Formats: sequence, C-alpha cells, structure tokens
Amino acid sequence: MKKYCYCMTGNKVWLDSAIDLYERGVAKPVLWLGDDCHYHKATKVFGGDVVVRMLDFVHYQQNIKNINYNGENIEFFSSKHYLRAKDRCLKMMDRLDLYGTFGRIDREAIFNKLTIWILKRVEESQPDALVVVENPHSHAQYLLYEICIYLDIEIVKFNTWMPVPLLFLQYIKSGVRQKNKIKIDKSLSKRIEGDVLNYIDSITNIKSRDNYELSYMKSQRLQSKWVNSVITFIKTGCMALIKESWFQIRMSYKKDYYHINPFRIGFFGRSKIKRLRKKNLLNEFKRKQESVDLAKKYVYYALHFEPERTTNPDGGDFHDQVIAIIRLRKQLPDDVDIFVKEHPSQFYMADKGSRGRSPLFYDLIKNVNGVKLVSENINSLELVKHSIFVATISGSVALEAAVMNKKALIFGDSWFNGCPNITSWSDNFSFENITKKRISETREIINFLLSEKELYAVPGCQNHSAQNRFSHYLDKTFVKSEFEGVTHLLEQFFTK
Repeated sequence: MKKYCYCMTGNKVWLDSAIDLYERGVAKPVLWLGDDCHYHKATKVFGGDVVVRMLDFVHYQQNIKNINYNGENIEFFSSKHYLRAKDRCLKMMDRLDLYGTFGRIDREAIFNKLTIWILKRVEESQPDALVVVENPHSHAQYLLYEICIYLDIEIVKFNTWMPVPLLFLQYIKSGVRQKNKIKIDKSLSKRIEGDVLNYIDSITNIKSRDNYELSYMKSQRLQSKWVNSVITFIKTGCMALIKESWFQIRMSYKKDYYHINPFRIGFFGRSKIKRLRKKNLLNEFKRKQESVDLAKKYVYYALHFEPERTTNPDGGDFHDQVIAIIRLRKQLPDDVDIFVKEHPSQFYMADKGSRGRSPLFYDLIKNVNGVKLVSENINSLELVKHSIFVATISGSVALEAAVMNKKALIFGDSWFNGCPNITSWSDNFSFENITKKRISETREIINFLLSEKELYAVPGCQNHSAQNRFSHYLDKTFVKSEFEGVTHLLEQFFTK
C-alpha cells in the first residue's frame, strides 16, 4: 500500500475517495492537512496521529506542542528550497494580516516552527507521494509542498477548468497530465461540452460590444455599490464583525501572544486601520494612473488580484508580478510600451485587496521604462484589441484574447496551457518569435479544449467555492461521476 501526504479542501469527494482507496488497500494517508470540516471523520478512519487541524497550522501555531525536533533533514535549512519557501510563505501570510501588524519576525518564527514539525513528521512517516487537491496557497501547505520537492517525493495536484466543473491530475515536476481512462456519463459530458462552447461564444460575441465584464467581476462591482454594501453588511457583514470583535476581546484577556494583533488594538483602532489601508491603496492608484494613446505600440499586461492563488503559488518564479513586468520589459523593443491595468477586484474587495497590494507598488512599476499604469476607465476590451499581445501570470484574459484572435503570453501555470494563440514563458522567449506566430482560428481553440477534456478531465469541483459556482450541476449523476473520476485518477497514479 502506498503512503502519501494529503492536502484537500472541503468538498466531501476528497474524503470519500481517500477512504475508498484506503479500504481497498491502494494507498493510505500518513499526513492529512486540509479543511477541518473533515477532521472528525478523517480522525476516526486514519487516526489522530495522521490528521492535523488546519486551523492550528494556519492560525494557532501555539497549539502545536512537543515537536521534539532532533535535526531531522536539517540540510533543508541551507537549501534553495528553504529560501524559496520562506519568500513565498511569508508573502502568503499577508492574507492573515488584518491590521498591518503581523510583522516579519513573527512570520519567520511561525515559519520555522512549522518547518521543524514537517521535517520531523515526513522523516517519521516516509511518504511515497504528496497529493494536493489545489495548488497549496496557505503557508502551511506550501511549506509541506516545498519540503517534499526538496526530498524528491513525487507530487501531483488537481487543477480545475474555470468555466465548467472539470478536474485533471497533473505531475508537478514534469507538468504532465494524467490521462483519464474512464468515460464520463454521456448526458453529463454533452452538457459540459455545451457550456464550453457557450463560454467560447460569449467571448467571441464581445467583439461587437462596447464593453465586456466577467460575471464574477460584475457581481463584485455591484456589491461595492453603497446600497448593496449596506444590504450585504446587514445580511452577513454585521455578524462577521460581531464575531471578529468578540474574538479580539477574548484574545485581549489571554496571556498568549497573538501575532495578528500583538498591540491589542481596540475596535475603533482596528476599524481605522482597515479604512486607511483601503483609502491609501486607492489614492495612490489614482495619483499614479495616466492617460495613454492606444495607437502606440504596446503590450497589455493585466494585473491579478492579490493575495490569491493565481499568482502565489501558480506564478512560480513570477509570484511577484513586478518580476514578470521587468522580464517582459527586457524582451520588448524600446519603442514598445507596457500598459498595465489594475484588477478591479483589488478595490471591489478592498478589505482583502489592501492586504495584497502595497500603495508603493504603483510607484515601483512606473519606474520601469515604458510602463504605463492606465486608468480604470479605459475599456479592457479596447486594450486587448489594440495591443500587440496580452500578458498575464495565469489569468483568463489570456484565453479570452486567444479566442478574440489575439496572441497572449502567460508566465505561470494555467488550466489552458498549450492552447493555440497562447505562449508560455520560457528562457527562450523572444518578442520576434511571438509576433511571427500565426493566429489560430477559434475552431482550433475549441478543438484543443474538447480534446483536453476527452484525454484528461473528469467531472468535479475543487472546493466549496466551485460547488457554489456550479451548484446547478450537483445532482446524483454528477456526484457519482465526480467520485468515480477522482478515485480513478488517484488509483492510476498510485498503482503506476
């Protein structure tokens, strides 16, 4: 029986599949680090020594005690993997920094404590593989991931299609996708294919529109209106604020050091900090943006919302977007500018967005030659249309541009890797090569996507968010197909 470390989400299929593989003697988890909604059931099946509370690892590291580290795999601390993990994990902790007081020295102490725990547990359990249900984007899971890379442990991850509920299994080291050898239910398969075609048609038809906006961006924009903000606050925000305040009151009376609010800032102080962080970000953006001439030669770079998985860790070496912009600048002729547009969600979701973007970022990128920070009022569709090509880390804007017969460049890992009209960044990338590539027709893109579906994909949702987005799919046929598909891909992997 194979042994593996397992990082999963709240979708019940990940628990059910793991239990099925264990009961049939295929594979057993020796370290379980995932959504705590499965904690009690997983503990009963696999034992308390295997299943670890994610809440402790991400939020309450003081609950991790008696590690008794004795130098297991100590060479990790002097490796490039340690430095890379620290850089990315400390950045991932921005998501927890509610009040801007979660400092580097506290982050380092937490990071190193988790490091010695994982090094010891991996040495004791000797796993054959690490399975991650989505690219690990909490600092605890990413650290496990980086340690497994260092120890040359095989790693696979599930990746998801954005417009439809499909999953595929991908080897981390090679990028190769696991072939799917079972057939999807015919009616379900036909329905998914129909939605893929509708998605492509929706992009194709935007050429005749004056504007274009993704549905989730439209939802966030509408939610940001003051009337909707009030309604949302009454429905959910008020209760969340009460819970946060009650939690902070309890923590202020505890003796334990609380790294998120170490100075025990009160309610009004915390509210002021949040408000000023949002205001500072928006003000600096407005000060640094400028009008641009779309008749000029330029590449359109679409910024990602941060903090988010699509850049860290999906961006790999480009998890810091300024690195991508600088590398792109180096490859472009001097007379070609880079028009950078901010992701609207950075302000629609300002409470989170202000944790992931420094107000100083806008000044930074404007110091790169030929980089222009464009106004939010400039139509994104027009930016795509008039550009030489579109660049992004892993965003759907690349696929949208490709369907609109524009070339695109992606720096990170995306579900549509290899799609016609889209180039993945490599050390051999050149401006001349991308501009000389022929433009593929929309039909070629459709054929590519449908071929990928047949070869690699199974029905499934990575997490609760995807389940909510595709709730209209979640009938008995889908749930059955999801379990069979996920279990099949994992069994294939473990029995190779």
